[in-house]
Amino acid sequence: MNMCRHHGIRLWSIQGGERVFFSVGAKDYRRLPPLAYKSGVCPRIACRRGFPFWLFYVKRNLSFFTGMLLFFCLLNILSSFVWEITYRGQERYSRETLGRTVEAMQVYPGMRRSRLNCDAIEKEIRRVHPDISWVSAEEKGSVLQISIKEGKEGVVHEAEKQPCHVTALYGGVVQEISVNRGTACVKKGDKVKKGQILISGIVPITDDSDTVTEKIGVAAKGAVTILVNKKKEKLIPVSYDKKVYTGRELKALEVELGGQSFSIRNPFKWLDNSHKYDIMTTVWTDRVIHPFEYPVDVRQAVYIEYDQKSASRTTDELKKEGLAWYRRVLTRLADRGMEVVSRSAVMRKQDEENWKILADISFLCSQTGEKPVTDQERTQPAQK
Repeated sequence: MNMCRHHGIRLWSIQGGERVFFSVGAKDYRRLPPLAYKSGVCPRIACRRGFPFWLFYVKRNLSFFTGMLLFFCLLNILSSFVWEITYRGQERYSRETLGRTVEAMQVYPGMRRSRLNCDAIEKEIRRVHPDISWVSAEEKGSVLQISIKEGKEGVVHEAEKQPCHVTALYGGVVQEISVNRGTACVKKGDKVKKGQILISGIVPITDDSDTVTEKIGVAAKGAVTILVNKKKEKLIPVSYDKKVYTGRELKALEVELGGQSFSIRNPFKWLDNSHKYDIMTTVWTDRVIHPFEYPVDVRQAVYIEYDQKSASRTTDELKKEGLAWYRRVLTRLADRGMEVVSRSAVMRKQDEENWKILADISFLCSQTGEKPVTDQERTQPAQK
């Protein structure tokens, strides 16, 4: 090392011991053999570092580094496009409705992110749909996320709505009635039939002597609550066809492109047509390919084979089937916004082949129907 310093050879990272390790430049390494010969040592290269040696390593593994370079180039290219548009917060508006508004602005999956203007998207959605109170368009990677907040449903102006009557959806007894617009035709405690006019859309105009001089048509409006009593019944047969699954199933890929549908594997050519099948469908993708505007729908259909065999229900199974039907009736009423106030059900044997379940349900209905005011009603002469 003294000889190296004397000859101007720079050494660094020197580590001593039985063996001495140090770093030296590639040009200075070529000057070491004469000095090593004079000192009686034999230098060995432990490792090579530096850009020239790295290029040599790259050359030996050219396919790997080429693949890495292509990967990053492809990643950079793909990340410069918008590949998905998501919608959040909508209730009354469907994804398809908002999608048509956005696509009309030439915003679609597959467009370049440099052409994306989130402020313009927000303004256009608010302009086309004025009842949307808040819109946010935000880029998240290659995803355009559109969040909206819908305002309250707009009130239909009287001038825009046609004159109509308020009618009863069910027959029953009127519990409450309040009129905002129109003329009440019934009062609390009256029995009404289905379709009967509750609030008339004909408003009489009187003079100082309370004589009707004119009748005008308005869009009747008000709140009416009717107590409805419904009696329902259903026959449940003792004998029925029971599904017995054979354990055989087949998966088929169904593709719908541009309105044309086809199956990659026709299951009816592979399965026995004498059997029946339950079909379970899973949607894989349902979107439009841009810029060609072709709707693509890819589904996987699983055909599960079964046979039908005659079977008989036990008493417990008959009661269970009747209870399931009774619960479905109550669920449908609740889904329609009806308030059930009383209910009862009785199940009895009808004959050897059938059982019957009788349901007696009373509920409050606050929903009403509409019936247009006819020209004859509006042009009817006023009383004198």
